[in-house]
Amino acid sequence: MNRKNKLHYELFKFENNIEMKIFIAILSHATMVYRTNKINGIQNFSLKGYLSDDSFLPRKSLTFKKLEKIINDFNSLFFDVLSCEDKQVYFKLSKEYLTTIANNNGFNKVDLYSLKEITDIRSTKLKILTQLKPSGYFDLNYMIKVLMLNKVSRRNNKIAKIKNAFDNSGVDFIYKHPNNQNAKVLDEHYKFHYKTIL
Repeated sequence: MNRKNKLHYELFKFENNIEMKIFIAILSHATMVYRTNKINGIQNFSLKGYLSDDSFLPRKSLTFKKLEKIINDFNSLFFDVLSCEDKQVYFKLSKEYLTTIANNNGFNKVDLYSLKEITDIRSTKLKILTQLKPSGYFDLNYMIKVLMLNKVSRRNNKIAKIKNAFDNSGVDFIYKHPNNQNAKVLDEHYKFHYKTIL
């Protein structure tokens, strides 16, 4: 999903790891249902299996009641309608997201089970980002924005948190920067160059 698309930042607005994983699961399932049925109206699917043994969601901290409450509290630009009752999710995808799907930029490249062992929100976000684009680079300011590090004081503390997220995500990376204050700043500097480990 292109960074210029406002849905890109909407996807990464979460501050809670469990809520983000639930949202990703619901969005992925809703996208699959839409692509299968091609219906623009309200559709539904069951939460059956969401808390099973092979689920990527953290089952110890979730019940169906809590899961339904979290889903009902979502307010997202991806959906015009999103509600949950009696283990059924009712949804209608937004026009903005339908346009994104029509341009083949929808949400379809993330392996949900790869998120199972990740316990912190920043590493979850980074894992999703690197699955959407398996190699390349992210500039420092983009990482600070997406990983919500603006409130962290000092740039070196922000960089350390980003590096930690890369390490926890199983992504091979190198942060390139000038060797000292007098060194020439190159185009490759202040960027996290990475390649997803397959």
